[in-house]
Amino acid sequence: MSGENIIQNRFTAQWLFGSSVLLLAFWLVHSYFAALAWAGIIALASWPSYLRFSSHLPSKVKRLSPLLFTLLVTLLFLAPFGYILFVVGREASVLGRLLVEAQAHGLPPPSWVVRIPLAGKTMLGWWNNVLATPGGFSSWVSQVGQGPLLDWAKLFGVEMIHRSLVLLLAFLTLFFLYRDGDLLAMRLLALTQKMLGESGTQHARRAVDTIRGTVNGLVLVGIVEGILLGLAYAFAGLDSPALWGAMTGLLAIIPFGMPALYGAASLILFAQGSETAAIAILVWGTVVMLVSDHVVRPMLIGDSAELPLILIILGMLGGIETFGLLGIFIGPVIMATVVSLWREWTHVRNRPV
Repeated sequence: MSGENIIQNRFTAQWLFGSSVLLLAFWLVHSYFAALAWAGIIALASWPSYLRFSSHLPSKVKRLSPLLFTLLVTLLFLAPFGYILFVVGREASVLGRLLVEAQAHGLPPPSWVVRIPLAGKTMLGWWNNVLATPGGFSSWVSQVGQGPLLDWAKLFGVEMIHRSLVLLLAFLTLFFLYRDGDLLAMRLLALTQKMLGESGTQHARRAVDTIRGTVNGLVLVGIVEGILLGLAYAFAGLDSPALWGAMTGLLAIIPFGMPALYGAASLILFAQGSETAAIAILVWGTVVMLVSDHVVRPMLIGDSAELPLILIILGMLGGIETFGLLGIFIGPVIMATVVSLWREWTHVRNRPV
């Protein structure tokens, strides 16, 4: 056997061995891929902020910057969810007392129930049969079936435990990414350049820019939308406007998610007799959504990824359908890479798609 064949066989064996080890590693951690991916996305998006944060720390505590910044990001991430859970828990206790009263003595329907558009009469009939009648709630639960309700509660509990573990692992991974991010980035760029050449480095940088642009375009704009709608809810007289604003900001991250919430708020105000406020919320929410979704977000995401608006929308929707919520960020990255390859292979990099 010639020396060239020996080198070729050795290269093939190394490639097969390396591929097998990588596939085995992916199989081992596939259940926690979401946690690792979330940590990577947060680290990439917040890396410039982390560098600025670290540069302003005294030299004596600079080595603690990965831990301190991880705690800061965790606090900023969990604070809205903590507030929502607190308010929901408080409202749930009030709802529990009302259900106990309805079970014992019956609870007459409020006057605004019948004014709910499309479903008012149906809701009024259900309320009279279930909540306004003593013992009606327990009878309704029996008709619905206690078994499915208990199964749903158990499934919800198991899912909450799993999500909490994924969240804990994501923030733990985030700490190590902040600590060793520079070395990891250099190794990944070296590997990409070795495998794909100079174009591979360009694709990697464009993927990073796309992730940062997507985070800015979704999360930061979603926060602003939540604040703007939250103030509108407060002026309209809606109960718990801060909770509604926080939920609006969260749903604004999902394409077409925000209209469902401000539409529900508008229906509640309309049912309560505040027709003018309901129309104002509907109009204001639509204006905010149109400006953010068709002007601000395409500007932030499209400029960083060099993507047309239609490809941004397709990437997000297809990403959600394929990867769940994580796909909001993965989808645009895939589309940006496809466009980059298209421009490279067809030699029209400076022309629109």
